[in-house]
Amino acid sequence: MTIQRFGRLLRRLSGASAVLSGERLLIVEEEFLIALDIQRVLEDANAKAAVFAKNYNELAALAERLHEFDLAIVNPPGPNSGEVALAERLVAVGIAVVVCSAFRGELADTVLETAEFVGKPFSDADLLAACRRALARRREAQ
Repeated sequence: MTIQRFGRLLRRLSGASAVLSGERLLIVEEEFLIALDIQRVLEDANAKAAVFAKNYNELAALAERLHEFDLAIVNPPGPNSGEVALAERLVAVGIAVVVCSAFRGELADTVLETAEFVGKPFSDADLLAACRRALARRREAQ
């Protein structure tokens, strides 16, 4: 048994696998390996398969499907007004949002400044805790 499979088994036995039970994921992350790590953590927590967008330009192609997602883990939007508009749309549609970035200051004066935040590099536990908080806030708002 690999270490990764053993870790999954331990999480299932401890009840951690229900954390994201069936949630539909959207990951907006420029770094492919980080996106894969996010996917691994969230799928280990029983989330449904993720849809990836490398950046906000790729997210724009998914704009009509945003209502299909429960949770989005995103990079902060840049100064481009199109990126800011897409971030605003994520929030307006009611998706739980977690911002994943090395710099929290990038969120200042954006619609995502009150979103849950997880700093890079992140631990599995920190990412899951931020997702749990974001989903709880979403449920309270509905």
